[in-house]
Amino acid sequence: MKSIQKSGEDYLEAVYNLYQKDPKVRSIDVAKALGVSKPSTFRALQNLAEQGYLNKENYGTPTLTPKGIEYAEAVLKKHGAIRMLLIDVLKVSPEVAEVDACKIEHEISEETTERLYEFLNIK
Repeated sequence: MKSIQKSGEDYLEAVYNLYQKDPKVRSIDVAKALGVSKPSTFRALQNLAEQGYLNKENYGTPTLTPKGIEYAEAVLKKHGAIRMLLIDVLKVSPEVAEVDACKIEHEISEETTERLYEFLNIK
């Protein structure tokens, strides 16, 4: 899957996670979840829409496309695997593991990710 920028991944994750709670995701909800400004969120969501990861009307709610859902789920799977490794294997506290997993998920190679899944027996 073609890689997108770290910030784009964060926005996709936020939209995905918010959508799980309420399908009527608003841009302001995404901005609050990420602790960023509304104008930054608007630009990021527009960029993701232009790349085909979500549908965004000027005043409508952003919705993930199938491509966006696939990418968000892949990032969340990677995040969860890294978090699991840090907590279960390395015995890092859950709070630190969460912060570190957010950082690592954007930088880890595909090869290392696959080996991590094999090590943790994640399909």
